[in-house]
Amino acid sequence: MKEVKAYKSDCGKLYAKKQSAIAHETICKCWSNPNLKTCVTCKFGQLIKDSNGMEHEPQYLHTWKQWECSNVEFNYDTMFTQAPNDNTESLCINCPVHEIKHP
Repeated sequence: MKEVKAYKSDCGKLYAKKQSAIAHETICKCWSNPNLKTCVTCKFGQLIKDSNGMEHEPQYLHTWKQWECSNVEFNYDTMFTQAPNDNTESLCINCPVHEIKHP
């Protein structure tokens, strides 16, 4: 058996070299990084499936996933900051009412 040392970044990725983990932390854009305070790591963030309501006509049906906040204190008009380069447009970053989701 061989012992292997690994370095873990805040977002959970493992690295064989300490310098690689440090470099990742400085440029980390992982939405699962709790330091970025996104919906992914918040106990109020919920990924829901939504549609345009055309279930009765499948050829026109469009579905998508979006993030929704269940915190009653969260106001989308004043507190929502869209995550850059996010293809869902509903992921909030640096949320002022963010609370860490505990496993």
